[in-house]
Amino acid sequence: MAGSVLCASQSATGPPALALDRHIELTNNTRMAIVEVYAAHTGTGHWQDDLLGDVILFPAISVLVNMDDEAGHCRFDLKTVFDDGTTVIRRDINLCAVERFAVFHR
Repeated sequence: MAGSVLCASQSATGPPALALDRHIELTNNTRMAIVEVYAAHTGTGHWQDDLLGDVILFPAISVLVNMDDEAGHCRFDLKTVFDDGTTVIRRDINLCAVERFAVFHR
């Protein structure tokens, strides 16, 4: 969609996640289905495998995703692909400090 803007919300509940435990709850707070989510160590542009696999993340639904790359990294860029082909990238997210990540699309 032309003119679309993505905002993301990060919130931590309880103590910060351990550096080696990178499971986060990813919530779709948009009106479109999310079909793919990719992560890359911040600034590298080397996208890992699709975190959703065969799962489609419909609006208002959450899923637990495993961010553990066994390298101890905390800061990631996330690329979200919607069912209409729109791709949005959110950069430099500290996934060791959050347990939940919500995607907003306006």
